Amino acid sequence: MYHLPYTKILNDNKIIFGVSNLHFRFGHTSILQYLNAIFNNLIFNENGIILPSAIIFSTIVLFFYREIKTNYFNNKIYTFYIFLALSYILYGYNRYSEFGNDATSHIIFLLTSAFFLKKNFGSSINSKEVSRILLLSIFCFTLKPTLLLILLIPLYYYYYYHSKNFLINSINFFSLFFITIWFAKNVIISGCLIYPIEITCFDQLPWFSSDLNFDFSPKIQALENEAWTKGWPDYRGELITQQDYVKNLFWLKTWLLGHGLLIVKKISLFIIFVFIFILILKKFENKNKNYRNSYNFKIKKKLLFLSLLSFCGILMWFFRFPVFRYGSSYFVIFIISIFSLLAAKINLENINKKIFSKYIKFTLILFITLFTFKHFLRIYKNYDTNYINYPWPRFHSSRQIDEVFETEPIKINGIIAYYLLKSEDGCGYTISPCAIRELKKLNFFIINHYKFYNLLK
Repeated sequence: MYHLPYTKILNDNKIIFGVSNLHFRFGHTSILQYLNAIFNNLIFNENGIILPSAIIFSTIVLFFYREIKTNYFNNKIYTFYIFLALSYILYGYNRYSEFGNDATSHIIFLLTSAFFLKKNFGSSINSKEVSRILLLSIFCFTLKPTLLLILLIPLYYYYYYHSKNFLINSINFFSLFFITIWFAKNVIISGCLIYPIEITCFDQLPWFSSDLNFDFSPKIQALENEAWTKGWPDYRGELITQQDYVKNLFWLKTWLLGHGLLIVKKISLFIIFVFIFILILKKFENKNKNYRNSYNFKIKKKLLFLSLLSFCGILMWFFRFPVFRYGSSYFVIFIISIFSLLAAKINLENINKKIFSKYIKFTLILFITLFTFKHFLRIYKNYDTNYINYPWPRFHSSRQIDEVFETEPIKINGIIAYYLLKSEDGCGYTISPCAIRELKKLNFFIINHYKFYNLLK
């Protein structure tokens, strides 16, 4: 719908001013689309655009597996935390075609929380390690701005240790440059620092649209997005406006009976699995109540911070954009932080090492086996070679049977402004810029080879 078309825009054009006026989804783009565009190069050609998410997913899964394998006999609480994180990744983020911007950003969030738990306890505080966590947090935020609370993780260090040494180094300067360029990009394509949050927009920019009669204006899109996430398509009651629907929890009943129920089903299985695992470990609890470990005390403090951060994220998610794919990592981090604290309460560090590693290994093998079997079965049932670009994923269009895409060039001011898609396949990675409907109010012009989209006055 918009990841692939925007990636195509990046590969075919210089940055386009006001491209969100062509389609509002182009204002929601993340840094991932830029990574995808970079991978269309002489080595991978256009097939490279689907590689970044796969590389990130595979690398983090292997990293967590290595961490679990090498930390059996170091700190079991940290090992238990990343074991739960990896278990959920294999359970909840295993369908590559559904990744979009969401799954990748949530996996990065889980990775950042793991680094946060591991680093700097057992040795003096290392400013470069903290700066790397800052860079990773900013990267996650640019993948998915709804995960903005991840930025509190590096702030934890800066506030807690009150050291200027954390602020002055090359990694922090690069992080500042990176986030500044990202915000500048957002302003160029939409007129807003974070689209469609109107308070972050600049009314004076010619390509920014505040016209409430224009469907793609930020105010309209912010309202529609909030209403949609709160179950507006499922609402069957009296005739009201979207603005009234989202007020005063009027939407709650509709949401609970629809998407809310799906969320409960999604996370309840994971909670049951973790609870059973905790009960198994409790059988081997060390009864020595005097057992103390300074590392454990410090990691418990960090787990409390993560549980509080993720709980605040859940509240923000619930009141603003309660769709699971927007905030699933908040739920996952909250669940695994709470259960890791419970594991610490039963003196997990004193549980027999062989027993601990045995159950960890068995469960991981089970998850990986189910993960592999599920996808082999899906591939077998849906085996199809009748499309172009086989065996790579279908990224030209949903059908991708041939290379003929029904488009009509739309001219504005005598210049082809965009191509109108006539079929219902979605633009995909085809000709660009591509739109799914004709826009009568749209104005288009070119200055110094840069394209501008704005509204007719």
